[in-house]
Amino acid sequence: MKYILFFILVLPCFINAQEKSWHHLDPIDDDVLGISTQKANEFLASKKADTVIVAIIDNGVELTHEDLQGTFWVNPYEIPGNGIDDDQNGYIDDIHGWNFIGNQNGENLKMETTGLTRMYALLSKEFEGKSEEEIDSEKMDDFRKFQTVKEVYEAEVESKKVDIAYYNKVLMILSLSEEVMTKYFNKSDYTENEVRKIKTKDQDVLDFKEFLIQVYDSNLDRKSIEKKIEDLNKELETRLNPNFKNRENIVGDNPDDLTDSIYGNNMVHVKGPYHGTGVASIVGALNNDFGIDGVAKHVKLMIIRIVPNGDERDKDIALAFRYAVKNGADIISCSFAKKYSMHPEFVEKAVDEAEKAGVLIVLAAGNNGNNNDETPYYPTGLNERGSKAKNFITVGASRENDDEDLAAFFSNYGKKTVDIFAPGYNIDNCVLSNGYGKGSGTSTAAPVVAGMAAVLKSYYPHLSAQELKEIIMKSAYIPKTKKVNLPNLSKKEFIDFKELSVAGGIANLYRAVMLVEKEYQDN
Repeated sequence: MKYILFFILVLPCFINAQEKSWHHLDPIDDDVLGISTQKANEFLASKKADTVIVAIIDNGVELTHEDLQGTFWVNPYEIPGNGIDDDQNGYIDDIHGWNFIGNQNGENLKMETTGLTRMYALLSKEFEGKSEEEIDSEKMDDFRKFQTVKEVYEAEVESKKVDIAYYNKVLMILSLSEEVMTKYFNKSDYTENEVRKIKTKDQDVLDFKEFLIQVYDSNLDRKSIEKKIEDLNKELETRLNPNFKNRENIVGDNPDDLTDSIYGNNMVHVKGPYHGTGVASIVGALNNDFGIDGVAKHVKLMIIRIVPNGDERDKDIALAFRYAVKNGADIISCSFAKKYSMHPEFVEKAVDEAEKAGVLIVLAAGNNGNNNDETPYYPTGLNERGSKAKNFITVGASRENDDEDLAAFFSNYGKKTVDIFAPGYNIDNCVLSNGYGKGSGTSTAAPVVAGMAAVLKSYYPHLSAQELKEIIMKSAYIPKTKKVNLPNLSKKEFIDFKELSVAGGIANLYRAVMLVEKEYQDN
């Protein structure tokens, strides 16, 4: 996982509300592989709609954003700001949701370790320094798991160290380049354009010119290189440090004990992490004459904060699911995933509870170009019985054109484990400080599907969570392009698009509405 749930890439921009985002457009009418929001809304315009509660489980949301006003769920049983747990659910003043990565002193967890780091720390306590001959047969599977985890962990650490050494070398050469150029131009405030125009027989100057052009073309400068080095060092000190105890120091709970459930605070409003704001806006931003349009109009967003800079804890995921279910959420949107899970049984139990309660869970598949059939990403959507829950839908990311680049190059996939693809590239969303931008990632594809489910539930309230999943899957748009680039960050090869997911297609709201009208009417 690269920082927060694999990435949501934010590019600030001006958005004209009259120019609809591509993910709202129609494959047939507009020749763009959107979900046909506009077309569905035109059909649904005369129908009555109920309000649906969608839980946004992420890293918090900017509650003051202009395009989200009036969209947030309000706990009807809690009196704001009185410091009393009025509804006696254990969470004081949980007006708009709950933050499971903070404490009652108002401190919140920012940096955390990764699942890989935690797994390495746990297993190394028992197996570090031991040979296979010293291991009892009943622990051999754990020992071999440790060997694999150790190899991956050490490679990750070494990769960061190599990157630090590389950027330090770049910084050193940059300093030499600046000295040479200052002497050549007889000034220190020379420009990029001047460097590019240098003509000389001095080979040293030409060599440093070539180096600076590479730096310019990479959009780097001294400040950005120093920031990269700082960030890489911070990763080694925190995310990849087995002895980093930030959770214990701030949250103070026992992350290995699911019954230790009363912790955190009500601080779901954030000014820093942007990810959750973008996710929330894709589901439910106001359909008005400014900003962007969310997929669903008739929603209230319940904000649950569990994602730090690092991997989310399984216990927090499970308790977030429980909180959403107990407080009336119809749909849960999750834009996070990870390779290593310390307590998958916690999440499986909570998924089982959500399945029995009829709450749909929508999960991002991940952004590593990974085949989830071969290497699972967590949560997997399994329930306590070991089968994929019927209320759990995993989403990959697609692009706008019906061509070989249809599957976003970063998206995870899986014929058995990823249920469907949805628009997840350059998707308009809200960013911090009342801003707007574009996001890419399965992080954006999952809320597109969560928004679709909310539309269906609002106009057809009789639909169960299982039926919502069935409808979204069965109504998928099958693209004309058969062979697409296999999502992969390192090599290029082609595959049938239908082999990337269970549904073999792209989620489409209008087609889903038509299927409900035809086969799922309330009798």
